[in-house]
Amino acid sequence: MMRLREILTLDDVDWITEACQDAEIQRWTLVPQPYGAADARYFIEHPELELRRWVIEHDERAVGVIGVHGVNDDGDAEVGYWIAPWGRGARCASGALDLVAVVVADDVSIRALTARIAVGNVASRRTAERAGFAEARRIVDGCHDGDDKADAILYRRAL
Repeated sequence: MMRLREILTLDDVDWITEACQDAEIQRWTLVPQPYGAADARYFIEHPELELRRWVIEHDERAVGVIGVHGVNDDGDAEVGYWIAPWGRGARCASGALDLVAVVVADDVSIRALTARIAVGNVASRRTAERAGFAEARRIVDGCHDGDDKADAILYRRAL
């Protein structure tokens, strides 16, 4: 069973550090490289870096993180997520996107969720589509692909 846990604690340092060694997480996200326990601790101790964030748990094990980065003037709330290698294939990210949509639906400042995903990140694009996000537009150089800039697709899900 998949669920979201809103409170990150220092007990999460080890698994976050381990997950962020993954080449795919390093390729598609902006996690520091190299990533160490001090980086995980900083992330945990600074929740103000995002509007909201949650640990994604599957079968009572932490498998990823999802967060709402912020809300623009149009009411679009940008989300980001990653799944550790041991949590992939269980559709935890699409389930987490569905749960986040439910959680933020009561916030009158949020009209839609968006996700900016690199064109080459096929797994994440499929995840967003499974969670009801549709392609809204292309953004030139809108994401990273490793150390390079890459075109992105902005996905959107109205609430």
